[in-house]
Amino acid sequence: MSEQAAVEAFLFREARLMDEMDYSGWLALWDKDGVYQVPIGAGGEPGKVSIVNDDYPRIEQRVARLKSGSVLAVEGARGAMRRVVSNIEILSHREDKCEVGSNFILGVARTAEQQLWIGRSVHALRRAGEDFRIARKTVFLINSERELPLLQFII
Repeated sequence: MSEQAAVEAFLFREARLMDEMDYSGWLALWDKDGVYQVPIGAGGEPGKVSIVNDDYPRIEQRVARLKSGSVLAVEGARGAMRRVVSNIEILSHREDKCEVGSNFILGVARTAEQQLWIGRSVHALRRAGEDFRIARKTVFLINSERELPLLQFII
């Protein structure tokens, strides 16, 4: 399998795990020093002002909270979220690490409304045998500088 095909398969699997709310499966994709960021501003600098800026222990806490049943917005919502990942390209590649950019559209059905989330993700992936691990994921939402509904799921 080519590097491009392997990267695409990994990102598609990550999207499926998030859509199926398989939080343990999603967490298993991460390196123990991973960082998950959603900065304010479509081209915002990660680490400045962020909607999400989690190190690995905080990612574990986020997953535990989502699995606990205490997040009413996601309780019983399995299957109410679907995303399309596209425009996947390897931006840089060094030995066992690559940086990958992709676009996404995410639809979320909530009670009587449907929300649409659109953005770009940049992943830093490390080779782990035949697969990858996420070292960093930064999500740039196109509307992050405006008022947003509560983000109670993994984007």
